[in-house]
Amino acid sequence: MLTLPLSVPSSFRNALVLVIACTASLLDILNLSAVNIAVPTIAKDIDLTTSTLPWLIASYAIAFAAFLLPAGKLGDLFGYRRVFIIGLAIFGITSLINGLSPNEYMLFVFRALQGLGAACTVPNAIAIVANTFSYSEGSQRKALSAYGGSGAVGFVLGLIIGGVLAGTAGWRWIFYISALLSLAMFILAVLFLPDFAREREAEKIDFLGFFLIVGGFILLIYALSDGQWHLARDPVTLVIGVILIAAFLIWQRFSPYPLIPPAWWFRRNFAAAFVIGFVLYATFNGYIYTVTLMFQDAFGYDSLQAALYFLPAGVTAFILSNTVGYLTPLFGIQPVIIVGLLLTLGAEVGSLFFAPDIMFWKLIFPMEVVIGAGLPIVYISAQNAMIMHAPQGETGTVGAVYNTAGQLGSGVGLAIMTAIIDGVNAPDAKGLDLLPGYRGGLYAGIGLLGVNLIIAIFFIKEDRDKPEESDLEKGEPGTTPARLGSRGSETTLHGEESNDKVEKEQSPVTTSVTEPDNIEEVSDSETSSLETQKTLKCQVVETA
Repeated sequence: MLTLPLSVPSSFRNALVLVIACTASLLDILNLSAVNIAVPTIAKDIDLTTSTLPWLIASYAIAFAAFLLPAGKLGDLFGYRRVFIIGLAIFGITSLINGLSPNEYMLFVFRALQGLGAACTVPNAIAIVANTFSYSEGSQRKALSAYGGSGAVGFVLGLIIGGVLAGTAGWRWIFYISALLSLAMFILAVLFLPDFAREREAEKIDFLGFFLIVGGFILLIYALSDGQWHLARDPVTLVIGVILIAAFLIWQRFSPYPLIPPAWWFRRNFAAAFVIGFVLYATFNGYIYTVTLMFQDAFGYDSLQAALYFLPAGVTAFILSNTVGYLTPLFGIQPVIIVGLLLTLGAEVGSLFFAPDIMFWKLIFPMEVVIGAGLPIVYISAQNAMIMHAPQGETGTVGAVYNTAGQLGSGVGLAIMTAIIDGVNAPDAKGLDLLPGYRGGLYAGIGLLGVNLIIAIFFIKEDRDKPEESDLEKGEPGTTPARLGSRGSETTLHGEESNDKVEKEQSPVTTSVTEPDNIEEVSDSETSSLETQKTLKCQVVETA
């Protein structure tokens, strides 16, 4: 790992870390939505049949969702940087192979492996961001907001980029561009990404838990994605998947090294944020799916025009993703989530009135702006509510839990919308005759958002008060909360070995702390704070 000169401001180093993490997140989600809108073009090019067509999306989504939790746990045990870089390498290589794939079988296999790579990057990127930035100064919330927003932006940009490339350079360039960007991020990550002390290296891996959760998610999302409910295969697969997930939750109560300790569900906002993330993604994924079909099949728009109609949502999501971090400290997490849900709910209601004879600027544009504002507000705030109470050694797994909720929600939302559309519309319906089914899907989304609103009002607890004093603040060895920014900017960004070499060249008094934000605050305090500073220095020296 390359050590940046001490003259380089810590703000630049932190920004570099955030850019790497956000770009990886954007690529992960972009490869879901971009391929989604390019499906008709890909199907014609490699002769996909109706039965195999869904697997172009499902193979990636299944692997992505199934391996999020294991990848987050591996990051907690073996290092976030290491697992993140491995994930980037897998993602980039498989992206290139996907672009070169001559047939559907090769494409499906490497799309699944691409999803595995994405699963390795997401939770560990969250952990790296959470441990790089300081909670006490408010920078952690802003950084996590930017990270969460990058996923929302990636989803909408994927629709636009996929539509543009499918109609111009060709769908294979979706994967070629992903491979090139992955290579750039891989090089930057190897050179500059920070590493962190692993506080639970002696902990073993819960292999039974891995098997149960991965198997359960694969079967569950397979059944939801396949959607062939008239066949015995999908209902049976769904039931087995649910049984495996239930067995996983029961096993976690007895496992000596659980992936998700049962006590986590009783942490402030953990369960509520999980449900909000699940329902939000079910609603939004269902909305994109339904409105995309409405634009193309009912209104007769081509894929490029339909994709461009989502552009206002992407621009708004990008702007808001960099603003949410400033809103929650001012107004509190609960009010911000409620406002975001009301915006999203309003956009869904407005979308019921979409019609081919209504001008874009009159209704479609404002509704896309509103939903583009609501999505990142809710998604980022709920993510922050879950992660802010996670100790440093658990942020990778906690981030994986939240993203797993979203991926599961996406599959459930797609299944719900598909069932409603197929149930309402006649098999031979065409054009505007398809509108009743699409509007039925939007009504379902409105109902789900209503559930989310109730959860936010009654179960999200306000967090505007000062966080509880941590073991680190008490001067006791133990768990280091991620919300404290963990270990200071110099030590964080240079890593253990390189920082040790640099520190030995400095005076002994400042050996362990070069530019840490938290310590600078302590040094200005009175006698009790000086004692904490001594303890902190001893801890950093011991871990170096």
